Formats: sequence, C-alpha cells, structure tokens
Amino acid sequence: MLRLHLPDPPVDSEEENEEAAAEGATAQSSRSSIPMDAEHVELVKRTMASVKLPTLGIPAWASQISEEQWKDVVQRTLQARQSLGGPRPQWN
Repeated sequence: MLRLHLPDPPVDSEEENEEAAAEGATAQSSRSSIPMDAEHVELVKRTMASVKLPTLGIPAWASQISEEQWKDVVQRTLQARQSLGGPRPQWN
C-alpha cells in the first residue's frame, strides 16, 4: 500500500493572506510582461527539453508505477484532505 503524505498547510492570518494575494498579483503582472514571441518560445522549449533531472532523487517505487497511477494517488490524497477527515487514499 502506497500512501502519499502531504504536510498540513500553514494556518495564515487574513492579513498574511491579503499580503500574499497582493504579492502574487505583482508577480503575475511582471511575469506577463516578459516578451515571448515565437522565437523566444522555441528557445525556452529547446532549453527545457535538454534539462535532465538526476535519477538519484527518484525513489525506487516511482519507476514501478505509471504516471497515471501516480496522478490518481495524488488526486485521491488531495480530495481526502479537502473533505476534512475523509477516507485516506490507498494504493491497490
């Protein structure tokens, strides 16, 4: 049985939430102002295609399940967390 453990999100005050929202809006506006013509898009795609993550950080079990199975485990875990005390997802 595989269980995905996600730590509980931190409890934020309303003031912190408002500050985070304002910072997020500022970050979003600065990100959207980056010029991304077709040439830049292709450059980013080529660059990202050549990025290789080290395999040492991948747990052994990760190579034994499909991407779809992993997505299902994550989705069930998130849904269980949102339902506050709902059934814990299990790996079958």
